[in-house]
Amino acid sequence: MKALACAQSWVRLFRHQPLTIRLLAAAAALLTVASAFAAPAEADANADDNFIDALNHAGIDFGQPGNAMAVGESICPMLAQPGASFAGAVMSVRRRGMSPAMARTFTTIAIQSYCPDAMANLTSGNMSGMPGATTMMPRGAMPGMQGGAAPGLPQITGPGI
Repeated sequence: MKALACAQSWVRLFRHQPLTIRLLAAAAALLTVASAFAAPAEADANADDNFIDALNHAGIDFGQPGNAMAVGESICPMLAQPGASFAGAVMSVRRRGMSPAMARTFTTIAIQSYCPDAMANLTSGNMSGMPGATTMMPRGAMPGMQGGAAPGLPQITGPGI
């Protein structure tokens, strides 16, 4: 009963406050609840171990595990940049002395280990928000490209085209 009386007194107190005070209090309460249930910002130790294990199983020579983890963790923020691409991330890894094939494998493993959001989007087929993803544009609407049929070339027609 005491808790109910306390809650009713809080309701009476806020009922007589200006709207801005009530909205600020509600926003503060929501932020408090959201921060209490938020995931930790630090990297998962299992992700690091899984990353190093995957590199070992793939036969990739990465040097010091700490350096490999730092490079692997840098892939996700790199891909989140506007205009970023998988090829750009691979080139960044290649600059550290890896062959093209090893750099591609390293980058793929890093994305699988450290970018769960990107992997979830890829597996569900949701390409919106993915770096380098293009939207479906109507024919001839590609920026910098002339639309329509090219003169002198036959037009391809048929079912599904």
